Amino acid sequence: MARRSPEEARDLGLWTAGWLAVLLVGGIWWVGDLALQWPVLLVPLGWALVAVRPRRRPWDG
Repeated sequence: MARRSPEEARDLGLWTAGWLAVLLVGGIWWVGDLALQWPVLLVPLGWALVAVRPRRRPWDG
């Protein structure tokens, strides 16, 4: 299995964080209280921050 390029890894991480946020908001809206449980949305925010961090390419050393 070939490794992903840094750009592909970033895009996949942002896509995953976006869907995680959508699903969490939907779940909170459906069964919870958004005013009380909003801190759970910090999880996809943290995921997105990790996804956009600078990455070294394998050939950069």
